[in-house]
Amino acid sequence: MSSIKQAIIVHYTLPPVVGGVEYLLQPLSEEFTSNGYLITLVAGEGKIEGKNIKTTIIPELNPFNSSVRNMQRILTLGSLPESYEIIVQNFEKKIETLVGDIDTIIIHNLMTMPFNLVATEAFWNYIEKNPHKKFYFWTHDLAWLMEDHKKYLFERRPWSLLKTKNKNVEYITISRYRKQQIVDLMGVSPKQVRIVPNALKYQDFLKFSDDTNTVISKLSLFSRYPIIQIPTRILPRKNIERSIKIIAALKQDFPEILGVIAGIPDMKNEKQNNYFVFLKDLIKREKLENNINFLFETCEELNIPHKNNHDIVRDLYFLSSLVMLLSKDEGFGLPLLEAGACNIPIALSDLPVFKEIVGNNAIFLPNSESIGSCVKKLKSELFDKNSITRNLKRQSFIKYNWNLIWENYLKHIF
Repeated sequence: MSSIKQAIIVHYTLPPVVGGVEYLLQPLSEEFTSNGYLITLVAGEGKIEGKNIKTTIIPELNPFNSSVRNMQRILTLGSLPESYEIIVQNFEKKIETLVGDIDTIIIHNLMTMPFNLVATEAFWNYIEKNPHKKFYFWTHDLAWLMEDHKKYLFERRPWSLLKTKNKNVEYITISRYRKQQIVDLMGVSPKQVRIVPNALKYQDFLKFSDDTNTVISKLSLFSRYPIIQIPTRILPRKNIERSIKIIAALKQDFPEILGVIAGIPDMKNEKQNNYFVFLKDLIKREKLENNINFLFETCEELNIPHKNNHDIVRDLYFLSSLVMLLSKDEGFGLPLLEAGACNIPIALSDLPVFKEIVGNNAIFLPNSESIGSCVKKLKSELFDKNSITRNLKRQSFIKYNWNLIWENYLKHIF
Protein backbone atom coordinates (compact mmCIF):
# COMPACT_ATOMS: atom_id res chain seq x y z
CA MET A 1 0.00 0.00 0.00
CA SER A 2 1.57 3.24 -1.18
CA SER A 3 -0.18 5.57 1.27
CA ILE A 4 -2.51 5.00 4.16
CA LYS A 5 -6.04 6.43 3.97
CA GLN A 6 -7.29 8.59 6.81
CA ALA A 7 -10.73 9.14 8.29
CA ILE A 8 -12.18 10.92 11.31
CA ILE A 9 -15.04 9.43 13.33
CA VAL A 10 -16.90 11.86 15.58
CA HIS A 11 -19.20 11.16 18.51
CA TYR A 12 -20.05 12.90 21.77
CA THR A 13 -18.20 10.35 23.93
CA LEU A 14 -16.26 7.09 23.75
CA PRO A 15 -15.94 4.13 26.12
CA PRO A 16 -15.74 3.76 29.06
CA VAL A 17 -18.71 6.14 28.86
CA VAL A 18 -21.68 3.79 28.54
CA GLY A 19 -23.93 4.07 25.50
CA GLY A 20 -25.22 2.22 22.47
CA VAL A 21 -23.19 4.12 19.88
CA GLU A 22 -20.12 4.08 22.14
CA TYR A 23 -20.31 0.26 22.16
CA LEU A 24 -20.11 0.18 18.35
CA LEU A 25 -17.21 2.54 17.75
CA GLN A 26 -14.27 0.25 18.54
CA PRO A 27 -15.30 -2.61 16.21
CA LEU A 28 -16.24 -0.04 13.56
CA SER A 29 -12.82 1.59 13.84
CA GLU A 30 -11.13 -1.81 13.67
CA GLU A 31 -12.98 -2.60 10.44
CA PHE A 32 -11.64 0.58 8.90
CA THR A 33 -8.07 -0.04 10.04
CA SER A 34 -8.23 -3.63 8.76
CA ASN A 35 -8.99 -2.16 5.37
CA GLY A 36 -6.16 0.34 5.14
CA TYR A 37 -7.30 3.34 7.19
CA LEU A 38 -5.74 5.39 9.94
CA ILE A 39 -8.65 6.37 12.18
CA THR A 40 -8.83 9.41 14.43
CA LEU A 41 -11.71 9.25 16.89
CA VAL A 42 -12.91 12.65 18.07
CA ALA A 43 -14.99 12.88 21.24
CA GLY A 44 -15.51 14.90 24.39
CA GLU A 45 -14.55 12.09 26.77
CA GLY A 46 -13.24 8.52 26.70
CA LYS A 47 -10.62 6.73 24.66
CA ILE A 48 -10.28 3.91 22.15
CA GLU A 49 -6.87 2.51 21.39
CA GLY A 50 -5.60 0.06 18.81
CA LYS A 51 -3.36 -0.35 15.82
CA ASN A 52 -3.82 2.71 13.57
CA ILE A 53 -6.49 4.08 15.92
CA LYS A 54 -5.97 7.26 17.92
CA THR A 55 -8.28 9.42 20.01
CA THR A 56 -8.44 13.22 20.13
CA ILE A 57 -10.45 14.83 22.91
CA ILE A 58 -12.37 18.11 22.56
CA PRO A 59 -13.89 18.63 26.02
CA GLU A 60 -16.54 21.00 24.63
CA LEU A 61 -17.96 18.11 22.58
CA ASN A 62 -19.00 16.24 25.73
CA PRO A 63 -22.67 16.85 26.65
CA PHE A 64 -21.71 16.27 30.31
CA ASN A 65 -19.17 19.09 30.25
CA SER A 66 -20.31 21.78 32.71
CA SER A 67 -20.13 24.66 30.20
CA VAL A 68 -21.99 22.61 27.60
CA ARG A 69 -24.70 21.68 30.11
CA ASN A 70 -25.19 25.32 31.06
CA MET A 71 -25.55 26.28 27.42
CA GLN A 72 -27.90 23.40 26.68
CA ARG A 73 -30.09 24.42 29.61
CA ILE A 74 -30.71 27.80 27.94
CA LEU A 75 -31.20 26.23 24.50
CA THR A 76 -33.93 23.91 25.76
CA LEU A 77 -35.93 27.06 26.55
CA GLY A 78 -35.70 28.21 22.95
CA SER A 79 -33.17 31.00 23.60
CA LEU A 80 -29.67 31.49 22.28
CA PRO A 81 -27.08 31.98 25.07
CA GLU A 82 -25.03 35.13 25.21
CA SER A 83 -22.02 35.02 22.86
CA TYR A 84 -23.53 31.95 21.14
CA GLU A 85 -22.21 32.90 17.70
CA ILE A 86 -18.68 33.49 19.04
CA ILE A 87 -18.71 30.13 20.83
CA VAL A 88 -19.84 28.41 17.61
CA GLN A 89 -17.08 30.13 15.63
CA ASN A 90 -14.44 29.09 18.16
CA PHE A 91 -15.65 25.49 17.99
CA GLU A 92 -15.55 25.65 14.19
CA LYS A 93 -11.90 26.74 14.33
CA LYS A 94 -11.11 23.71 16.48
CA ILE A 95 -12.74 21.48 13.88
CA GLU A 96 -10.74 23.13 11.10
CA THR A 97 -7.45 22.59 12.97
CA LEU A 98 -8.35 19.02 13.86
CA VAL A 99 -9.50 17.89 10.40
CA GLY A 100 -6.69 19.55 8.46
CA ASP A 101 -6.26 17.81 5.11
CA ILE A 102 -8.20 14.66 6.08
CA ASP A 103 -10.98 14.22 3.52
CA THR A 104 -13.29 11.64 5.13
CA ILE A 105 -15.32 12.69 8.18
CA ILE A 106 -17.97 10.42 9.73
CA ILE A 107 -20.25 12.01 12.32
CA HIS A 108 -22.39 9.79 14.55
CA ASN A 109 -25.77 11.16 15.74
CA LEU A 110 -24.41 14.65 16.39
CA MET A 111 -26.26 16.11 13.41
CA THR A 112 -29.71 14.73 14.26
CA MET A 113 -29.73 14.79 18.07
CA PRO A 114 -29.84 17.91 20.34
CA PHE A 115 -27.31 17.00 23.03
CA ASN A 116 -24.75 19.60 21.93
CA LEU A 117 -26.25 22.11 19.54
CA VAL A 118 -23.13 24.30 19.46
CA ALA A 119 -21.17 21.36 18.09
CA THR A 120 -23.97 20.57 15.64
CA GLU A 121 -23.98 24.09 14.21
CA ALA A 122 -20.18 24.35 14.16
CA PHE A 123 -19.87 21.12 12.15
CA TRP A 124 -22.69 22.24 9.86
CA ASN A 125 -20.90 25.50 9.12
CA TYR A 126 -17.62 23.70 8.53
CA ILE A 127 -19.29 21.31 6.08
CA GLU A 128 -20.84 24.22 4.16
CA LYS A 129 -17.39 25.76 3.73
CA ASN A 130 -15.67 22.51 2.69
CA PRO A 131 -17.87 20.87 0.03
CA HIS A 132 -14.83 19.14 -1.49
CA LYS A 133 -14.50 16.83 1.52
CA LYS A 134 -16.53 13.66 2.08
CA PHE A 135 -18.93 13.90 5.00
CA TYR A 136 -21.14 11.14 6.33
CA PHE A 137 -23.95 11.62 8.85
CA TRP A 138 -24.24 8.22 10.55
CA THR A 139 -27.76 8.49 11.92
CA HIS A 140 -28.89 6.25 14.75
CA ASP A 141 -31.67 8.50 16.10
CA LEU A 142 -33.84 11.42 14.96
CA ALA A 143 -34.79 13.88 17.68
CA TRP A 144 -37.57 15.51 15.64
CA LEU A 145 -39.44 12.17 15.63
CA MET A 146 -38.98 11.44 19.34
CA GLU A 147 -41.59 12.65 21.81
CA ASP A 148 -39.00 13.09 24.57
CA HIS A 149 -37.15 15.70 22.48
CA LYS A 150 -39.76 17.38 20.28
CA LYS A 151 -41.01 19.72 23.02
CA TYR A 152 -37.49 21.22 23.31
CA LEU A 153 -37.05 21.77 19.56
CA PHE A 154 -37.91 24.95 17.66
CA GLU A 155 -38.45 25.84 14.01
CA ARG A 156 -35.24 27.86 13.65
CA ARG A 157 -31.49 27.39 13.86
CA PRO A 158 -29.80 25.58 15.47
CA TRP A 159 -32.72 23.25 16.30
CA SER A 160 -33.98 23.09 12.72
CA LEU A 161 -30.60 21.81 11.52
CA LEU A 162 -31.46 18.47 13.12
CA LYS A 163 -34.07 17.89 10.40
CA THR A 164 -32.52 19.81 7.50
CA LYS A 165 -31.09 18.05 4.47
CA ASN A 166 -27.44 18.81 3.80
CA LYS A 167 -26.59 18.53 0.11
CA ASN A 168 -22.88 18.00 0.83
CA VAL A 169 -23.44 14.88 2.91
CA GLU A 170 -24.07 11.19 2.39
CA TYR A 171 -26.35 9.70 5.02
CA ILE A 172 -25.75 6.34 6.67
CA THR A 173 -28.35 4.77 8.89
CA ILE A 174 -28.90 1.49 10.68
CA SER A 175 -32.13 0.06 9.24
CA ARG A 176 -34.67 0.39 6.45
CA TYR A 177 -37.05 1.84 9.04
CA ARG A 178 -34.66 4.68 9.93
CA LYS A 179 -33.89 5.26 6.25
CA GLN A 180 -37.55 5.86 5.47
CA GLN A 181 -37.81 8.23 8.42
CA ILE A 182 -34.85 10.26 7.13
CA VAL A 183 -36.37 10.41 3.65
CA ASP A 184 -39.76 11.53 5.00
CA LEU A 185 -38.43 14.00 7.60
CA MET A 186 -35.69 15.70 5.59
CA GLY A 187 -36.70 15.14 2.00
CA VAL A 188 -33.43 13.34 1.36
CA SER A 189 -33.36 11.19 -1.77
CA PRO A 190 -33.40 7.48 -0.91
CA LYS A 191 -30.26 7.13 -3.05
CA GLN A 192 -28.48 9.49 -0.66
CA VAL A 193 -29.10 7.19 2.35
CA ARG A 194 -27.05 4.02 2.84
CA ILE A 195 -27.90 1.29 5.34
CA VAL A 196 -25.17 -0.18 7.53
CA PRO A 197 -26.81 -2.18 10.32
CA ASN A 198 -25.53 -2.37 13.84
CA ALA A 199 -23.57 -5.55 14.51
CA LEU A 200 -21.98 -7.61 17.21
CA LYS A 201 -18.43 -8.80 17.47
CA TYR A 202 -19.47 -12.25 18.56
CA GLN A 203 -15.99 -13.30 19.64
CA ASP A 204 -15.97 -10.54 22.26
CA PHE A 205 -19.62 -10.92 23.22
CA LEU A 206 -19.22 -14.65 23.82
CA LYS A 207 -15.71 -14.23 25.29
CA PHE A 208 -13.95 -16.51 22.82
CA SER A 209 -10.32 -17.36 23.44
CA ASP A 210 -7.62 -15.98 21.15
CA ASP A 211 -7.06 -19.49 19.77
CA THR A 212 -10.74 -19.79 18.91
CA ASN A 213 -10.64 -16.45 17.12
CA THR A 214 -7.72 -17.72 15.06
CA VAL A 215 -9.60 -20.89 14.15
CA ILE A 216 -12.73 -18.88 13.27
CA SER A 217 -10.69 -16.72 10.90
CA LYS A 218 -8.90 -19.70 9.34
CA LEU A 219 -12.12 -21.61 8.66
CA SER A 220 -14.30 -18.54 7.84
CA LEU A 221 -16.81 -19.94 10.30
CA PHE A 222 -19.14 -16.96 10.25
CA SER A 223 -19.75 -17.62 6.55
CA ARG A 224 -20.63 -21.30 6.97
CA TYR A 225 -24.04 -22.86 7.54
CA PRO A 226 -24.91 -25.20 9.06
CA ILE A 227 -21.96 -25.94 11.33
CA ILE A 228 -22.22 -29.45 12.75
CA GLN A 229 -19.92 -30.20 15.64
CA ILE A 230 -18.84 -33.78 16.28
CA PRO A 231 -17.18 -33.49 19.70
CA THR A 232 -15.66 -36.93 19.97
CA ARG A 233 -12.37 -38.79 19.88
CA ILE A 234 -11.46 -40.36 16.55
CA LEU A 235 -12.26 -43.97 17.44
CA PRO A 236 -14.09 -46.65 15.38
CA ARG A 237 -16.88 -47.01 17.94
CA LYS A 238 -17.70 -43.32 17.55
CA ASN A 239 -19.08 -44.15 14.08
CA ILE A 240 -17.88 -40.86 12.62
CA GLU A 241 -18.24 -42.19 9.08
CA ARG A 242 -22.03 -42.11 9.46
CA SER A 243 -21.93 -38.44 10.35
CA ILE A 244 -19.75 -37.82 7.30
CA LYS A 245 -22.25 -39.57 5.02
CA ILE A 246 -25.12 -37.54 6.46
CA ILE A 247 -23.16 -34.32 5.90
CA ALA A 248 -22.49 -35.41 2.31
CA ALA A 249 -26.23 -35.82 1.75
CA LEU A 250 -27.06 -32.49 3.42
CA LYS A 251 -24.51 -30.73 1.21
CA GLN A 252 -26.94 -30.92 -1.71
CA ASP A 253 -29.15 -28.36 0.06
CA PHE A 254 -26.45 -26.64 2.11
CA PRO A 255 -23.27 -26.27 0.01
CA GLU A 256 -21.55 -24.26 2.79
CA ILE A 257 -22.13 -26.96 5.42
CA LEU A 258 -19.18 -27.66 7.70
CA GLY A 259 -18.65 -30.61 10.01
CA VAL A 260 -16.02 -30.07 12.69
CA ILE A 261 -14.58 -33.26 14.18
CA ALA A 262 -13.23 -32.03 17.49
CA GLY A 263 -11.28 -35.01 18.82
CA ILE A 264 -7.65 -36.02 18.53
CA PRO A 265 -6.54 -39.43 17.19
CA ASP A 266 -3.80 -41.47 18.79
CA MET A 267 -1.48 -41.89 15.83
CA LYS A 268 0.68 -44.35 17.81
CA ASN A 269 -2.26 -46.73 18.00
CA GLU A 270 -2.34 -48.62 14.71
CA LYS A 271 -6.08 -49.28 14.87
CA GLN A 272 -6.88 -45.64 15.50
CA ASN A 273 -4.46 -44.52 12.82
CA ASN A 274 -6.05 -46.88 10.29
CA TYR A 275 -9.49 -45.53 11.20
CA PHE A 276 -8.32 -41.96 10.69
CA VAL A 277 -6.94 -42.89 7.24
CA PHE A 278 -10.27 -44.55 6.44
CA LEU A 279 -12.16 -41.37 7.36
CA LYS A 280 -9.84 -39.24 5.25
CA ASP A 281 -10.40 -41.54 2.26
CA LEU A 282 -14.16 -41.37 2.78
CA ILE A 283 -14.06 -37.57 2.87
CA LYS A 284 -12.13 -37.56 -0.39
CA ARG A 285 -14.55 -39.99 -2.07
CA GLU A 286 -17.51 -37.89 -1.00
CA LYS A 287 -15.77 -34.68 -2.19
CA LEU A 288 -16.06 -33.14 1.27
CA GLU A 289 -12.55 -31.74 1.65
CA ASN A 290 -14.04 -28.26 2.10
CA ASN A 291 -16.92 -29.50 4.28
CA ILE A 292 -15.25 -31.65 6.93
CA ASN A 293 -12.60 -30.30 9.28
CA PHE A 294 -10.43 -32.18 11.72
CA LEU A 295 -9.89 -29.56 14.39
CA PHE A 296 -6.58 -31.00 15.54
CA GLU A 297 -5.13 -30.58 12.03
CA THR A 298 -6.17 -26.93 11.92
CA CYS A 299 -4.68 -26.36 15.37
CA GLU A 300 -1.40 -27.97 14.31
CA GLU A 301 -1.33 -25.78 11.21
CA LEU A 302 -1.88 -22.71 13.39
CA ASN A 303 0.64 -23.86 16.05
CA ILE A 304 -2.10 -24.07 18.69
CA PRO A 305 -1.19 -26.60 21.43
CA HIS A 306 -3.41 -29.67 21.78
CA LYS A 307 -4.01 -28.76 25.42
CA ASN A 308 -6.10 -25.80 24.24
CA ASN A 309 -8.51 -28.06 22.35
CA HIS A 310 -11.12 -28.13 25.10
CA ASP A 311 -11.42 -24.33 25.26
CA ILE A 312 -11.83 -24.11 21.48
CA VAL A 313 -14.44 -26.87 21.43
CA ARG A 314 -16.34 -25.09 24.19
CA ASP A 315 -16.38 -21.86 22.17
CA LEU A 316 -17.44 -23.61 18.97
CA TYR A 317 -20.59 -24.88 20.62
CA PHE A 318 -21.92 -21.32 20.43
CA LEU A 319 -21.35 -21.19 16.66
CA SER A 320 -22.72 -24.64 15.92
CA SER A 321 -26.14 -25.38 14.50
CA LEU A 322 -26.09 -28.99 15.68
CA VAL A 323 -24.06 -31.42 17.76
CA MET A 324 -23.99 -34.91 16.24
CA LEU A 325 -22.98 -38.09 18.09
CA LEU A 326 -23.86 -41.34 16.34
CA SER A 327 -21.73 -43.68 18.45
CA LYS A 328 -22.22 -47.44 18.45
CA ASP A 329 -21.37 -47.64 22.14
CA GLU A 330 -21.04 -45.18 25.03
CA GLY A 331 -20.99 -45.35 28.80
CA PHE A 332 -22.28 -41.82 29.23
CA GLY A 333 -21.81 -38.86 26.85
CA LEU A 334 -20.50 -35.66 28.42
CA PRO A 335 -20.92 -33.63 25.19
CA LEU A 336 -24.67 -34.01 25.63
CA LEU A 337 -24.47 -31.95 28.80
CA GLU A 338 -22.17 -29.41 27.18
CA ALA A 339 -24.50 -28.99 24.21
CA GLY A 340 -27.48 -28.72 26.53
CA ALA A 341 -25.76 -26.01 28.56
CA CYS A 342 -25.20 -24.05 25.35
CA ASN A 343 -28.75 -24.66 24.11
CA ILE A 344 -27.54 -26.45 20.95
CA PRO A 345 -29.76 -29.10 19.29
CA ILE A 346 -28.38 -32.64 19.41
CA ALA A 347 -28.65 -35.51 16.91
CA LEU A 348 -27.89 -38.89 18.50
CA SER A 349 -27.85 -42.56 17.77
CA ASP A 350 -30.51 -44.41 19.75
CA LEU A 351 -28.24 -45.76 22.48
CA PRO A 352 -30.08 -46.45 25.75
CA VAL A 353 -27.57 -44.31 27.68
CA PHE A 354 -28.26 -41.33 25.43
CA LYS A 355 -32.00 -41.64 26.04
CA GLU A 356 -31.28 -42.00 29.76
CA ILE A 357 -29.44 -38.67 29.75
CA VAL A 358 -31.56 -36.51 27.42
CA GLY A 359 -34.94 -38.22 27.42
CA ASN A 360 -36.83 -37.05 24.34
CA ASN A 361 -34.89 -33.78 24.05
CA ALA A 362 -32.85 -34.78 20.99
CA ILE A 363 -33.24 -35.83 17.38
CA PHE A 364 -32.60 -39.57 17.33
CA LEU A 365 -31.02 -41.07 14.24
CA PRO A 366 -30.84 -44.85 14.80
CA ASN A 367 -27.86 -46.49 13.16
CA SER A 368 -30.29 -48.90 11.52
CA GLU A 369 -32.02 -46.03 9.72
CA SER A 370 -31.09 -45.11 6.15
CA ILE A 371 -29.01 -42.01 5.46
CA GLY A 372 -31.87 -40.59 3.40
CA SER A 373 -34.29 -41.02 6.28
CA CYS A 374 -31.86 -39.32 8.70
CA VAL A 375 -31.39 -36.38 6.36
CA LYS A 376 -35.13 -35.98 5.87
CA LYS A 377 -35.61 -35.96 9.64
CA LEU A 378 -32.88 -33.35 10.17
CA LYS A 379 -34.24 -31.11 7.43
CA SER A 380 -37.78 -31.21 8.76
CA GLU A 381 -36.98 -30.95 12.47
CA LEU A 382 -33.90 -28.73 12.50
CA PHE A 383 -33.10 -27.17 9.13
CA ASP A 384 -36.66 -26.27 8.23
CA LYS A 385 -36.58 -22.96 6.37
CA ASN A 386 -39.39 -21.72 8.60
CA SER A 387 -37.45 -22.37 11.81
CA ILE A 388 -37.46 -19.11 13.79
CA THR A 389 -34.46 -20.09 15.92
CA ARG A 390 -32.43 -21.30 12.95
CA ASN A 391 -33.10 -18.23 10.86
CA LEU A 392 -32.38 -15.77 13.68
CA LYS A 393 -29.05 -17.37 14.55
CA ARG A 394 -27.96 -17.60 10.94
CA GLN A 395 -29.00 -14.02 10.20
CA SER A 396 -27.32 -12.74 13.36
CA PHE A 397 -24.00 -14.38 12.51
CA ILE A 398 -23.98 -13.55 8.82
CA LYS A 399 -25.80 -10.22 8.46
CA TYR A 400 -25.13 -8.49 11.78
CA ASN A 401 -21.51 -9.44 12.35
CA TRP A 402 -18.59 -7.03 12.48
CA ASN A 403 -16.40 -9.64 10.77
CA LEU A 404 -18.55 -9.34 7.66
CA ILE A 405 -19.80 -5.76 7.87
CA TRP A 406 -17.05 -4.31 5.69
CA GLU A 407 -17.51 -6.86 2.92
CA ASN A 408 -21.29 -6.65 2.98
CA TYR A 409 -21.74 -2.90 3.48
CA LEU A 410 -18.83 -0.55 4.14
CA LYS A 411 -16.68 -1.36 1.12
CA HIS A 412 -19.52 -0.15 -1.11
CA ILE A 413 -19.42 3.25 0.59
CA PHE A 414 -15.79 4.02 1.45
